[in-house]
Amino acid sequence: MTKPDRQHAGILADEMTGIAGLASGQGPALFQAGKVAVVTGIGPGMGRSIALGFARAGVDVVLAARRADRLAAVADEIRALGREPVAVPTDITDAGACQRLVDAAVDRFGGVDILVQNGHHEGDWQPVLTADPQVWRGIFEVNLFGALHLVQAAVPVMSERGGGSVILVNSGAAVRTPATMGAYSTSKAALAALTRTLALEVGAAGVRVNGVFLGPVLGENLERLGAGAAAAAGTSVEEWLETKATEMPLGVVPSPDQCAGAVLFLASDLASVITGQHLAVNGGQWLT
Repeated sequence: MTKPDRQHAGILADEMTGIAGLASGQGPALFQAGKVAVVTGIGPGMGRSIALGFARAGVDVVLAARRADRLAAVADEIRALGREPVAVPTDITDAGACQRLVDAAVDRFGGVDILVQNGHHEGDWQPVLTADPQVWRGIFEVNLFGALHLVQAAVPVMSERGGGSVILVNSGAAVRTPATMGAYSTSKAALAALTRTLALEVGAAGVRVNGVFLGPVLGENLERLGAGAAAAAGTSVEEWLETKATEMPLGVVPSPDQCAGAVLFLASDLASVITGQHLAVNGGQWLT
């Protein structure tokens, strides 16, 4: 085995120390002091878990969602951790609103280092041949153009600070397309292409761009889906979830908190040489 040089050995030692510190609550922080994260799609699921994860790691957080009540609830939880977030009601289909969101981050904290686009819209499931094009457009407005508006507003600010990290939260539907879910799956496949293309274009500015392919995640969206499936099968939602867990080698449907860890990793310096990639965060339900 080739002996590592001192520089590489030092980098590895620093990374391992950081990982150990995360596990024990001691040692180097996951993020340097003064980092600022903008997180969209704030709600009771992934958005909340991601935002709280950043706050616990000492990152200043700017919250965005359409619903003011959900913003307020998560903002209160962050304040309970001793940090003061900024909550900005935002419709990501509006480019101007996305710019105002980034401007609010700059005004309050001086810039943006991390952008997590977690907002999404599933829409109605329709066969392709009889689908309403307006339904497709509505889904694309959120899932693709919402992400486009956000990166166009945030990445130039990141570049001015010497770099940053963009995480575009995606779905396994981008690569495993269910029948009648064409609009959502196609929009997510387009989002994956945007992730890779942007990574190539902004890497020289020190900006990394990655995504996560989520599978089923515990929460209200999955329970709503499960209610319909359970009713059709004549079982309960709980039984449906138990069956869903058997599809995963780990034997568990992940929680939002468990999945949020992958996002924090990609945002952190532990992933400093990772860009243009997607992590499959799905309990092993399907492999990439």
